[in-house]
Amino acid sequence: MQYIGKINIENFNGISDKKLLTDEVILTDKQREHIAERHKEVLQKYEKYFTEIIEKPDYILKDNARENTALILKTIIEKDRGQNVIGRVNLVLRLAVEGDDINNKNSIITCIPIGKNRLQSYINNGKIIWQKLDKNE
Repeated sequence: MQYIGKINIENFNGISDKKLLTDEVILTDKQREHIAERHKEVLQKYEKYFTEIIEKPDYILKDNARENTALILKTIIEKDRGQNVIGRVNLVLRLAVEGDDINNKNSIITCIPIGKNRLQSYINNGKIIWQKLDKNE
């Protein structure tokens, strides 16, 4: 298990009717293996950004397919390299909520690279719970 960082719980209001147990986010060994098998490039290219993705998301959407689950959308930009876009991702986060084991943490289910058009489709068609207001952050 790997500790990733902390979410701002207020930004996730509306994902679940239940109270969140914690702000901590982890990546389990099992889910790491899942990501490595299904999306090989993700760990190499994006794992170093997981903390930034969860702590400074661009959009948080409710996952309509799974309970207590958020879709975190982020365009990753290398600011020290002339604002180069590294890529765009959809990080799927299972939230630890009331009724779960008290020791549970919010857990990354998967992380999927997405293109600009797919990102726009999520924004246009998804249920946005929170979005970054300052585009220059």
